[in-house]
Amino acid sequence: MERVRLFTFQRALILNLFDPVGLYTPTWNGIGATGNLRTAYAYAASQLERLNLTDGASPPVWAYEARPEQLADLAHMLLSEVELQSNEYVTLELSVPEPQILRSSYDLWCDLFFECLENGEVVDDGTWLDWQQVGRDDGDTVQAILAHLRRDWVGSVSPLPDLA
Repeated sequence: MERVRLFTFQRALILNLFDPVGLYTPTWNGIGATGNLRTAYAYAASQLERLNLTDGASPPVWAYEARPEQLADLAHMLLSEVELQSNEYVTLELSVPEPQILRSSYDLWCDLFFECLENGEVVDDGTWLDWQQVGRDDGDTVQAILAHLRRDWVGSVSPLPDLA
């Protein structure tokens, strides 16, 4: 089965949250998503459910198809100063089986996401899932949405790239 190299930035405590069989499934309480944020994340989870990757009851895990030299810029875009000051983060390099991934355009997801944060509902024309049209030359990134993480997908754990 083909595997895809992905990167994700997670709180370091995630390394202690894998269950005895090596599975980590996020919880709504664990990620602290409420209100319109939860509405947007629940919509992404419903897309995973549509593909039979999850039951839709838990929030997704966000990962990215990126080159290592892109990680500092990506982490800088994704993590706020408040998050960085409040928590220790690590970079996980993953090798995920192709069928476990829901791909999307990061930029187009952000359009959908921020509109939901503003008005409380998801307006989806489906374009955010057209990851093959991602303009990598213009800075867009293929976002890989996962239902969970498996310990055996983790190839390496490293500090966040230098965000200076």
